This record gives sequence, C-alpha cells and structure tokens, in this order.
Amino acid sequence: MSALSLWLNNFTPLHSAHTRTYLSGQAVSMIGIWLQQTAMALLVYQLSGGQAFALGVSALCSSVPIILFSMFTGALADRYDRRKLLIGCHLVEIVLTFVIAALIQAEQVELGHIFLFAFLMGCVNSVYFPTQQAFLFDLAGLDNIRKLISINSMILNVCRTLGPTLAGYLVAQVGMSAAFWANGLSYWVVIFSLLSLHSVCQGRPNAGDQVSLGEAVTHIRQTLVLRNIYLCCAALTMFGLGTLALLPAVAQGDPQRTGLLLGAAAAGSLVYAFFLSPVISHIRRMGLTLSLTLIWMGGWLVVSALTGLLYLQLLALFMFGLATSQAMVTCTSMVQILSPPSMRGRLMGLFSIIGFGLQPLATLVAGYMADRLGVGTTIALWGLVAVGIASLLLVQAQWRQWNLTKA
Repeated sequence: MSALSLWLNNFTPLHSAHTRTYLSGQAVSMIGIWLQQTAMALLVYQLSGGQAFALGVSALCSSVPIILFSMFTGALADRYDRRKLLIGCHLVEIVLTFVIAALIQAEQVELGHIFLFAFLMGCVNSVYFPTQQAFLFDLAGLDNIRKLISINSMILNVCRTLGPTLAGYLVAQVGMSAAFWANGLSYWVVIFSLLSLHSVCQGRPNAGDQVSLGEAVTHIRQTLVLRNIYLCCAALTMFGLGTLALLPAVAQGDPQRTGLLLGAAAAGSLVYAFFLSPVISHIRRMGLTLSLTLIWMGGWLVVSALTGLLYLQLLALFMFGLATSQAMVTCTSMVQILSPPSMRGRLMGLFSIIGFGLQPLATLVAGYMADRLGVGTTIALWGLVAVGIASLLLVQAQWRQWNLTKA
C-alpha cells in the first residue's frame, strides 16, 4: 500500500450512510461536552477559592455512579434497543444541563449544586458509555471496528482541541453559563441523528446465551491479554488522563491558559488520530506497543511537571496527547475485538469503570496531594507510576510477543 492508500483505507467505515449520520451528530455534541467540562472545571476552581482538591471531588462525583453501576448497566446494552437507550440518555442530559445553566446565569450556583450535577451526569454515563461502545460495533462490525473507533477518536480530538479553547474565550468574554447552554443545545443534534438510524441491525445474544457478571469477570481474569489490556487502560486513565483535571491549578485559574494547555494535549491526540493511527493499526505486536506507549506518556508527563515555561508545557502535553490517544484507541478496539458476542455489553461496562470511572478517583487523590506537595510534584509522581506499571507488564513474554492475527 502507498502512504496515501494506507491513510484512505482507514476511512472505509464512512462509506456507510448510517455511520456518517451518527458521527456528524457526535461531532456537534462532543464540542458541547468539552465546552461544558472546561467551564465546569474553571467554575469549581473559582467557587472553591482555588483548591485543587475540589476539582478532584467534582471528578469523583461523576465517577462514583460509573464505578457502582456500569458493571450492571452494561447488561442493558445486551438486552435492549441501544439506539433508544442512547436517545434516553441524551434527553436526561439536556434537562440536567439546562437546570445547572439557569442556576449559573442567576448567580445562585454553589459547589454543592455542581457536585450533585456531576453525580447525576455520572449516573447517565454509566448507561451511556457501554451502550455507545456496543452501538459502534453494530455500525461497523468486526472488520471495521478498529477503524471506526479511530475515526471516532479523530472527531473527539478535534472537539477536544476546539472545545477548551472556545470555552476559555466564552467564559472570559460571555460568562460560565454560555458553555452549559451551548452543550444542552448540542445534544439535540445527536438525538436527531439517532432518530434516523432506526434500521441499524443490532446484534444481541439470545436469552439463553446471556452471561452473568461473574462469568464476565472470570473471563477477564483467565485471559492474560485481555487482563493486561484492562491494566493498561487503568494506568492510562488513573495516572495519565487523570492529571488533566489539575490543569486549571497548573494555570493558576487563568481560563485562557487552561484552554491552551488542554488544547495542546488534544492537538497531540488529533495528530495521532489523523496521521499516525492508520500506521499503528497495522502493527500486530499490540502488547509491546501499548507498554511502550504508556512509557512515552509517563515520560512526557514528568517533563510537563518539571518546567514552568509555557512553551515547554505545551510541547510536553502535545507529546502526552499523542500517547493517550493511541493507548485509548488500542485498548477500546482490542476489548471490542476480543469480547465474545454474548458478553460484549458486560465487558464494555467493566471497561467503562476502568476507562472513565477510575480517572476521577485518581484526580481526587492527585488533587489532595497537589494541595500538599505541589501540583508539579504530584503530576511528576503520577507519570513515574505509569512508567513503572508499563515496565512491569513488559516482563511478561506472552504480553511482549502477543501478535494480533486479525484486526
């Protein structure tokens, strides 16, 4: 394959009209989500009087429902219409977002409101995350799932690049509530896209083929490769992505600098998704690749923590973003590919706990440490832990030599 053919081959899922429709709606919604997340972090930092620990509490509130419920709600994606579940999730999110936006605009919002809002959104996400991942498989099938996850990652990272930067401008020029109103409106776009996808075939197991939560956990425990993928995802989310919530503290509450730092990490992820993903998708030694990616991520995280120069922080976070996107796309697609059809919803529910639920818990601990040891020291320690975990996994010969024979 020529370089151009290799690159274009990564976009074959877009030949499907259903896929194009869904991803178009997702693109608009994701920009709104990143607007809201950035504004929410800045709001918490301001309302708490500049405490990094409060950022961790807010993140934890959103993750507790995912940790508690995703192992059970993942089964909903195996039993019910996934498209309708997704629509229901977005309708609830609209109501919650408009309520908090009204409180902010009326200047009645308090930290407790934000924490409650984060918790309720986490309850919705405990259903949404595993359902959405299973729905992506319905759209793409086994042959194209890695490519579709990669394309979805491209869209996510474009929005991650635009969202924080736009949020910094909106908050500075218009006010906090604007980001929340915009996010609430963006959900309607993805709802309309889902309403048009009523003919998508959804593969669900028969009643006799459905597995229990215990059987899914046992399957992970007995499958070394799958178990290590979950461990890599835990290292990525807890000791990598979990540090992003501390960036408002790194920027000392400055909204525009916060947007730049978040945008640099997103830009790195975007460059990976557009230019490196088609090449990485042809690598078969995925165990070795994942471990080396986490070492790269942790190393650049340490660099970002040890410098006070903005341009070096931006460079380090750009390199960090390259790694986080590669690791997340690989972990997500590998779980999809290695999951038996009868337990895909269950396994994606457990993956949601690790990929999304543990990240805020790590942020809470990091925020507590940052208030005592300093933000830079804490981020550097988190990077070193990620390097250590990845290095320990490399000791396993079966993991280093694992060759994905079919993508």
